[in-house]
Amino acid sequence: MQKYLFDFCLPLDVKLIIIVGDGMADEPLEALRGQTPLEYAETPHMDDVVRSGSIGQFYAIRPGIKVDSDAAHLAMLGQDVNLSSSNRGAYEALGAGLTLGPTDVGFRVNLATIDNQFALVDGRAGRIRDEAKQLEHAVNDMVELDAVSFDFRQTLGFKGALVLRDDDFSVDVSLPTQYGVGRQIWARAANGTSQALHTAETINEFMVKTNEVLKRHPLNLRRLTDQKPPANVVMPWAVGQIERMNPTMRKYGKGLCVAAAPVIKGVCKYSGMDIVDVPGATGEYDTDTAAKGKIALENLGNYDIVLIHVEGTDEASHDGNVEGKLIIIEKIDAMVGLLLEHTDIAKTRFALLSDHGSSCVTHDHMTTEVPIAVCGAGVKADHAQHYDEKSALQGRLNILFGKQLMPFLTRSQV
Repeated sequence: MQKYLFDFCLPLDVKLIIIVGDGMADEPLEALRGQTPLEYAETPHMDDVVRSGSIGQFYAIRPGIKVDSDAAHLAMLGQDVNLSSSNRGAYEALGAGLTLGPTDVGFRVNLATIDNQFALVDGRAGRIRDEAKQLEHAVNDMVELDAVSFDFRQTLGFKGALVLRDDDFSVDVSLPTQYGVGRQIWARAANGTSQALHTAETINEFMVKTNEVLKRHPLNLRRLTDQKPPANVVMPWAVGQIERMNPTMRKYGKGLCVAAAPVIKGVCKYSGMDIVDVPGATGEYDTDTAAKGKIALENLGNYDIVLIHVEGTDEASHDGNVEGKLIIIEKIDAMVGLLLEHTDIAKTRFALLSDHGSSCVTHDHMTTEVPIAVCGAGVKADHAQHYDEKSALQGRLNILFGKQLMPFLTRSQV
């Protein structure tokens, strides 16, 4: 008689590996002769998942809703999602390794380029890379705020996280957008409360003081000489606050998140999963997917569930880089092959999906369904042959929604 963690869970000796290609699904592209990147790319191992298992359609929330990755993963991990109020800044901070007390406020920030009037020139500072760590050190060493403490951490290239601590702060602030080129980046209170006004003033003070430090930094002086955009300000653009963690995943066993993107790491940590850093994982096209697969395999014996997230497919879509998207899809496929080769399929269940579609045409997230495929222990096979959007429409799994995902994947039979 098999033993289960819970009545609805997998047997104790079965592992669950969830592979999420962020924004991997797409629309038919003229550059690919009317095929989607998933149809066009060489994906023999993803196809093996489908051929030995089943495929269907997935919506993180519901049809017609354009969803960001933080909301999609919250739903996938069993959290309630409030689409009108994102806590993204808090998840970014958690994923960056910063702590958040119940009165602290977290922000996603960008190292950005502004002009002398504080108008945005480049929200990503020319996609500055690892050298940006120098700028983190300069900010933390040289910037002081009036009567307010903060923690700032650079994470991936131009990306970072900020926490404002131990004061009467509010999330009711209007922040700049990383795409608002030509507009001044000042934060504003979203209402007339003293807390919102104080928070907006503190953010603006932080941006002014980081600009004073960064515009004179030797790295940025070299970038100007090389005709590259200087990373001359730290610009908060998403805010959030967390009173307490909500470990929804613990009911399914011990979980591990293998990801580079801080927001995904933060959502997983908030949901009760452990997180691990992966050398070579960049969140871009050049990310080392093989390293992610190896880390997952090395830790599989200590965990019931491993979620592997790859960001590069979404980044390629936002850039409209079709070739880059094909490259990262095929790197994900190679990682899937590595996992299939080094696990016992009789004691492992695999789920392969995209959290949402991302269009290389509009450079934005899509509202349509995405494919989900499942194979391994306890999974019945259907007749589909390929992992792509069209095959998903004909698959046995029909339609799944975000909050159904974990109960579905941990059933004894799928």
